[in-house]
Amino acid sequence: MESGGNGTVKAAGRQEAGQSVKTASSDSDGIAEQKWTRRRLLASIGAAGAAAAVYGATSGIVNAGDGRSVSEAVYGGCGCSGPAGAGGLVKTTIAGLRANASPSADVLYYVTDPGLEGHFYYDASDTATADNTGLVLVSASGARFKRIVESDRYSVKWFGAKGDGATDDMDSIQAAIDVVYALGGGTVFFPKGTYSVSPLLSTRRIVPKSNVHLLGEGTNSVIKVKDDAGDYWTIIGNFQTWPKVSNVSIRGLRFDQNPSGNTTCSIDHRRTDYYWTQFCISLFDYENIEVSDCTFDPICGWNTVVLNNPQSKNAVVRNCTFNFVHARGFDGYDNSAVYMNGKSHTVTNCRFYAAPGEKAVGAIETHTGQSVVSNNISDGYVTGVHIQASETSGEHADMTVTGNTFTNAAHAIQFWPYKEHSLKNVTVAGNTISLANAQKQGTMMVGIGAFPGSLPPDFTGMFENITITGNTITCEEEFVKRTNLLEGFCYGIGFVRDTSVNNVIISDNIIKNAPVAAIHIGNTSKVGTMSNLRITGNLIVNAGHYPAANETYKAAILLRSTVAGAKIAGNTIQETYGTSLGLYSIRLNAADGTFINVEVTDNLISSKQGGLWLDLHASVRTDEASARLKFASSALDDPLLETGTTYQSGTIVLAAGTAFTPGASPAGYRILSGGTFGALSGITATGSAGSYKVVVNDSALLKVGQWIKIAAGGQVRRINRIAGNELRVNAPLSAAVTAPSAVTYSSPVYEPFGRLGRLPALPDTSGLTVGELEGELNSLKQKLRDYGLIQP
Repeated sequence: MESGGNGTVKAAGRQEAGQSVKTASSDSDGIAEQKWTRRRLLASIGAAGAAAAVYGATSGIVNAGDGRSVSEAVYGGCGCSGPAGAGGLVKTTIAGLRANASPSADVLYYVTDPGLEGHFYYDASDTATADNTGLVLVSASGARFKRIVESDRYSVKWFGAKGDGATDDMDSIQAAIDVVYALGGGTVFFPKGTYSVSPLLSTRRIVPKSNVHLLGEGTNSVIKVKDDAGDYWTIIGNFQTWPKVSNVSIRGLRFDQNPSGNTTCSIDHRRTDYYWTQFCISLFDYENIEVSDCTFDPICGWNTVVLNNPQSKNAVVRNCTFNFVHARGFDGYDNSAVYMNGKSHTVTNCRFYAAPGEKAVGAIETHTGQSVVSNNISDGYVTGVHIQASETSGEHADMTVTGNTFTNAAHAIQFWPYKEHSLKNVTVAGNTISLANAQKQGTMMVGIGAFPGSLPPDFTGMFENITITGNTITCEEEFVKRTNLLEGFCYGIGFVRDTSVNNVIISDNIIKNAPVAAIHIGNTSKVGTMSNLRITGNLIVNAGHYPAANETYKAAILLRSTVAGAKIAGNTIQETYGTSLGLYSIRLNAADGTFINVEVTDNLISSKQGGLWLDLHASVRTDEASARLKFASSALDDPLLETGTTYQSGTIVLAAGTAFTPGASPAGYRILSGGTFGALSGITATGSAGSYKVVVNDSALLKVGQWIKIAAGGQVRRINRIAGNELRVNAPLSAAVTAPSAVTYSSPVYEPFGRLGRLPALPDTSGLTVGELEGELNSLKQKLRDYGLIQP
């Protein structure tokens, strides 16, 4: 056995996992060792052995291993429970010890008060140690009775806590922590019960101490804020100016902030005082902190668990459950369940819930870096995880967010810089996200990416070395236009801040039903450079279906600003609506920015009715063979050419048929001006001047990409999208078409090149007259014309 501080005997027992606890000693150690060595056996058999000895349990239940009963081995053959001589055991109570006027150093006293059970001994050598109700009891005669602790667990009930839900146990809990801290550390244990506490402003809170752990029995061990406690800073924790707290775990407790019963609180960030935050656990200078297997239900504060100091390190929040309920005060006040700011921290296997209407804002915040956020579940919070650099992040934040599930969110995983400090080295992988954009009616929406909202003007940091891969993002469909949606700040994955974005991989993600843009990088101000981007292998379904006022945002993939080095390849972009609602599959338009060394290749684009316009700047490298080279089995002037066949300007059409006239049939054609072959009748159109939209009476014969001519004004346009009977054309109408006007196909302009086969041999012209030579020369010139070598 060990002797604790203040002369308390600590029986040898198990040490809590992960703890390294030092134990102070006193002058009574030698006396205790000499008189109570037989208590080693008692410590080794634990509470069951004690009960057997005190209450006369059958010796066959617990024995000493040498044929004797426990009571015989420990107490020299006396199994009595009343007054005893040397080496005896006495059953008593706390009140009995305090009233004991004739204590014996040769007797073990077993206290039987419920919740306070345990062994005490009389320390005759100690006349000064104060009564702390838990480990040292002072009798009316001045005798010091000291508890024998079988492990390093110290029950709060030993120090006066009742756990009855009515008694204010706050001071008793603090007393237990202070005593265990004085011993050098250990575990303050909360048996089943509801421990009412009364934190108040900056004056009352439970102050944690280094090396002192708090342990409960799960949801049955409840720390509950009492009714009408009012405003308070925190239940457990310190202020920013208090000393560092190290090597502390808080496990197996339930925290109940009692928002319905605390009617005198007011959480309001507009207040000039600051002690209204209602944290559950807060530390601002820490090292080696663990919060695990705890339930926070209900919670209501500005933060629930806040460990906030960029210079601090090593913190874990694990296997915890959070349920947010909006408290009294400012409507929609900011709140985060877990706020971690420091080096090397982890939030894993936690669950975050909030019912509709409770206005839960943030589940998790991770700041500074070297952090992992993994395998958490959030439902009903606006933000699943907020990722931000700090002044100490340095050249890399090194953050990983993986395997989480965030549902009913609006900004599921959002990135922030911190002032000029860039966010660098972040991996977001394998997360499942469902956005409630229609339900929450927010002004902005982001699945994964830079926070789209307003930031202070000095937040100029960039985003660099970001990997977003293997995530699934599902948005709610929105078919009804609303006035509050900021269409440029609504995307599945994106970075739209006025700053640079460098070295970003967005690959193998599924993005479904993004109302506006599925992937959006760049900004309308064209600030910064978007460099070294790789957008590959993503599956994008039904992007841009929202009836946006600014259609330039309706794209599966949209790049803006100065883009220097980007590859968009191998993506599958689909629209499944019977009537087309999307507009662009990939938009890299000259109006949006400058594109240098950008490649768009091997993307599979499909829609049912037609659309998803591939709008690319002329400098973008594309699939040249498929985009510019076609094959035709018929000559382009063949009257049997299929009606509706369309060729775009710059296309090379090679003759693929087997029938040809040697020296006369062209090898192919170069399309000088795009157009569509064939006759079209019975189709009429109307439209407004300056509009890209044309309404026809029947679109069944029309296809995306075809060129049409509207008789009114002789206006030739290309069809970029068909949505029912509404056409989106490549250029606005130059003249209004108020009355239905006939629509025909506009044929392409083309010229043949080369001729198949050889020209026939030329006859010998020797001896011909001048007239005959002139005829032969004219024949040769005609052959050259037929072959396309000279102009007709």
